[in-house]
Amino acid sequence: MNPYTRLGVVLVTLALAFYTIGTVGQQRARRVTLSVLTYLTVGVTFDIVATAFMILGSGKALSLHGVLGYSALAAMLVEVAMTWRWRRARGEEPIGPRMALYGRLAYGYWVIAFISGGLLVALAHRAVRA
Repeated sequence: MNPYTRLGVVLVTLALAFYTIGTVGQQRARRVTLSVLTYLTVGVTFDIVATAFMILGSGKALSLHGVLGYSALAAMLVEVAMTWRWRRARGEEPIGPRMALYGRLAYGYWVIAFISGGLLVALAHRAVRA
């Protein structure tokens, strides 16, 4: 595996961990705490950098998985922007049901993109061995 791709895999896995902690924390507390905001922001930062390394490693900016990944990244960018906006306007006031639902949907979609990337890599390695 190309070093850029390898670094991208490490960073996107870290993004998964940070997104998970931030999203679960927000869903449980039903609030935008400072730790939720920090975890989601670090997660999206890792995701952006990982995406850049994946593009460098694959040499392709567009692919089916790429489009899925870009749209999942966009969904999480919107989630983080909404979270920052909420925190600035309302502090730790409880989040509404629509914001909670969007957070779950964006995270779920992102996880689907993450899993599909792993499956594609596994299939590619299997094809090379065959």
